[in-house]
Amino acid sequence: MYTYKSIKKMPLPTRQVPDYEALTEDFNTHVYNQANGIRYIDTDGNTYFTAYSEGKGNEMVTWGILAVSQEEPWPGMAKTFENYFHPKHKIYMNTPGSTKTEYWYLLYVNTLAGVVYRCVFPDCKNAYTRMLESAESLQRMAVCIGYDFNDQGYDFTLGKAWTNKDIYRQPDTIGGYAYNMLFAGLHGKRDDFIAEAVKGIKLYESFENNPWYEIPNGGTAVLAAAWLKSKGHDINLEKILGYVLDTEEGPLQTGHWNGESVDGLMMGWRGDDRAYAIASAYSMETLMPLPFLLPAVKYVPEMAKSITKYALNAVANFDLFYGRGLYETRPDLSSAVPYEKLERERDGHSPAACGDFMGHRSVYGGGYLSWTNAIMRPTGCEHMPAWDISITDWLDTEAQAPTFLLYNHENVTRTGSFTPSPWWYKKRPDLTPGEEIEVSVSPNSMKIITL
Repeated sequence: MYTYKSIKKMPLPTRQVPDYEALTEDFNTHVYNQANGIRYIDTDGNTYFTAYSEGKGNEMVTWGILAVSQEEPWPGMAKTFENYFHPKHKIYMNTPGSTKTEYWYLLYVNTLAGVVYRCVFPDCKNAYTRMLESAESLQRMAVCIGYDFNDQGYDFTLGKAWTNKDIYRQPDTIGGYAYNMLFAGLHGKRDDFIAEAVKGIKLYESFENNPWYEIPNGGTAVLAAAWLKSKGHDINLEKILGYVLDTEEGPLQTGHWNGESVDGLMMGWRGDDRAYAIASAYSMETLMPLPFLLPAVKYVPEMAKSITKYALNAVANFDLFYGRGLYETRPDLSSAVPYEKLERERDGHSPAACGDFMGHRSVYGGGYLSWTNAIMRPTGCEHMPAWDISITDWLDTEAQAPTFLLYNHENVTRTGSFTPSPWWYKKRPDLTPGEEIEVSVSPNSMKIITL
């Protein structure tokens, strides 16, 4: 169960895991300094961020990621959050006031809106109401399109789906829909939404071929499917996780590019053809699945070996997005922000750290550094961090005790120690900052610890 060809052939990483605490500090220092042209404050006092170092846009897929990692809300954060909610169509959108959107943006924006509500404004009645109203709008949309997301996006003004080119069709969005319905059902105590989640996951698992278009839908679907399976629903979770850990039709990269391991990195999107898709990896897509796949293990522990081995490679090989020692397209931009993209070959160099069509260094990719630093706690044992599988379990509606997963991929017993992330100290004042937990793990096995 939960064994995949891609994971079997993937070795433990040889590249040293970078210091995510230092990466996070450098990233935050650079991004929050308005002089660097990434953080903006509009005339109403609202803070927003560009998606790229050289950009000027205002997108929820960037703002939501950064908002969650803040210890205290910024001035005006509540109003900025509300600005992404369309007052007429009652739904969160990627840019304020927009009414036409691609599906993957729409579903992931609503996922992030749920995370912001859960982490930043859990006691805000208005945020709670918007969460439910947005879910109701998603449900109406799903009914309108007959639960067939095999289009590029949806126009809320016209009330219908749209597609510019067939290569942009996004059928995997039904997986993201299922997650959003489950989130709203659990936090809103709405059984009708939970029923929608079950329907969505069953449709998602019914695809004969991997429906992957963009990883956010696949990543959130795994967490939703694991939760539903743990409650007794007949879910083909092995197939659903397989969509993510798929190197033949899906997004996962394995192997070497000119001697550099790319195991665990994720492709950006399906693209014009398979050759296009496998020729690159993206920073946001590489770190984004971790906050959803790892807590899924809490519900179905049998997935632990495959998910942790994949995650180890992802966090180690993410360092390639900084272009250190590689050919890079914009060394003049701050190295505190990782590149958007890594290409197998560019300008005669392999691999190459570069950008996508909107910019080079990715703020919304780097935003996940804080999340990764909180999730992955060093133990002093290589290849055996303590993975926090509770802090990003956005489906849990109750206050949680910190829960950690350690998986020993070696053939000998290993003993290490770790400290919970500082994120926990505000949630659990009974914990002492810097308190160390020592743990031993038997060969080729896992241990789950709840504090």
